[in-house]
Amino acid sequence: MRHSTASALQDPGPSTAHLACRLAVLALLALPAPALAQADATPASASPTVTAPDPLVPNVSYAPGQYAKVEGTIVSRKGDALLVRRQNTQELSVVTLTEHTDIESPTGVLNLERKKQDMAMLKPGLFLKVRGHGGDQKELVAERISFHKGALKVTNQISSGQVELKEDHEALETKVNATTDSLNAARSRARAEFSSIATRIADLDAYDEKFTGSVRFATGSAMLTAEAKSTLDSLVSIGKGLNGSLVEIAGFADSRGGAEYNQRLSQRRVEAVVAYLTQEQSVPLRKIVNPTGMGTSKPIGSNETEEGRALNRRVEIRVLVNRGMNAPDSSKP
Repeated sequence: MRHSTASALQDPGPSTAHLACRLAVLALLALPAPALAQADATPASASPTVTAPDPLVPNVSYAPGQYAKVEGTIVSRKGDALLVRRQNTQELSVVTLTEHTDIESPTGVLNLERKKQDMAMLKPGLFLKVRGHGGDQKELVAERISFHKGALKVTNQISSGQVELKEDHEALETKVNATTDSLNAARSRARAEFSSIATRIADLDAYDEKFTGSVRFATGSAMLTAEAKSTLDSLVSIGKGLNGSLVEIAGFADSRGGAEYNQRLSQRRVEAVVAYLTQEQSVPLRKIVNPTGMGTSKPIGSNETEEGRALNRRVEIRVLVNRGMNAPDSSKP
């Protein structure tokens, strides 16, 4: 009997294995309920807990006064603070808006003009460009923000849940078939348009003089007369509606008095004209090109006579237009 038991321990048969399995099941059933609950909870507690991060925690900081620019997407916004993710990176920057922040979108021919936009348009999902300097809190204080209308449209659609992915193969095939019969004509138009655009781009740095005018001043004076104001009003009226126009302003004096005095006097006359155009006629400062006092240079009359000196006490205004922006589109019939 002892021999058979030893043999069974050394070489357990099917009956022994079956008995061991039954004993293991009974042992598990005998465990108390809390122990089973603890055993079941162990795998869950082993997995890491993911805590949602604060949406306005940057991983990029800026030294106070450091110039920087960021091109990317608004991740979130809290009041005047934006969290912007740089394009194609995981870099997050806090961008602060102030009352001095310029917000604009390109518009006009070739997107050369700028249109002011409202701060409320800066919503999560908007792709934009930010330029500014580092602030005291290591954030980027925005001085200029620009974005395209197309990006704003997509952002608004995303916000209202209206963006739908349309990948209908049959619809696309129908459109392709509809344009096949006019492919050659489309190619011809494309070549003509490309040639026209290339010419206009080449002319973007070229300006043509549209018209000129001048105003006169009394001896030693920089005060605009009623006649001078009327002349300026007429020039502004004529120039309305011109695309890409610029205004050149140069001031002059007669030869009486010292050179330094006449230089200052000619500059004061220029400043008087600029002030009138910007304040009374709302001409944007960006359209006034380098207004300069020229002293006694370039006289148009003899400084030996009163009539000649009166001609030299003047400010000349030249209105220039961009050749590329005002050229006719040769690609259109």
